[in-house]
Amino acid sequence: MNEEMFNDILLKIISISLIIVITLIINYIIDLAINKTIKVKRKKNLTTLLIFIKNLKKIVLIIICVLICLSKFKMFSSLSVTLLSGLGIGSVVIGLAAQESLKNFFGSISIVTGSPFEVGDFIECPEKNVSGTVEDITMRHTVIRTINNKRVIIPNSEMNNLIVENYNYSDNEVVKIVEYSISYESDIDKAIKIMKNEMKKLYQPNPNGKNKNAEFPKVRVSSWQDSGIGISAYIWGKDRDNVFENMYNLNYSLKKSFEKNGIDIPYPHVKVVSEKK
Repeated sequence: MNEEMFNDILLKIISISLIIVITLIINYIIDLAINKTIKVKRKKNLTTLLIFIKNLKKIVLIIICVLICLSKFKMFSSLSVTLLSGLGIGSVVIGLAAQESLKNFFGSISIVTGSPFEVGDFIECPEKNVSGTVEDITMRHTVIRTINNKRVIIPNSEMNNLIVENYNYSDNEVVKIVEYSISYESDIDKAIKIMKNEMKKLYQPNPNGKNKNAEFPKVRVSSWQDSGIGISAYIWGKDRDNVFENMYNLNYSLKKSFEKNGIDIPYPHVKVVSEKK
């Protein structure tokens, strides 16, 4: 190996090393800027878009880095004609092989731009029997963290075809209808009054929000059951977690108040008859 060839190889190694280092630095700077923006802005739609750009940026930088590195070798320039001539057939083959990946990629773009849900939203997919918080939206799939702290990964092409119930879409306030039973012998007017008084201690619809004209507290006689009367309470919360917490608190306080005021809660009784011989 002569000195000229050695210098040429050394120069290529140094150039490629510099390209890789510069690529890593650019990747780090962009990640730093995106993470800082997410931390400062705290907007879900912006967070979702920035996370998607962050994932896409890695692939773009890798492709650019590889192409620049390959351009340093003369042998690849001689292959340009061959590559161009085979581009038509190659694109068809690649398109067929990566059909599912392309579906997921365009599905992720549709989710990010259409914003049916954002990172941090609590969603439910009845068809998949999955509910939880959206943790990440990548170029291939959506990651959902369930209430059991498990991760459910659904391809974006499927997510676009699913019916999604978004508990955080547009208006965060949530109402949950819970039915309570009292015996037929109990004073129904007294029971309704107690329920309304206890509900007033919980979260009420925002007077400046979209539900400012909502009736509160709202209680309805919903059913006549075999062992008692069903009374439904419309429990409000600022979000899904809050409405469930309010329901738990109302369950506890109604049990205490019903006992104190002589309102009977029906439950099945079993009588055991023993026959003596």
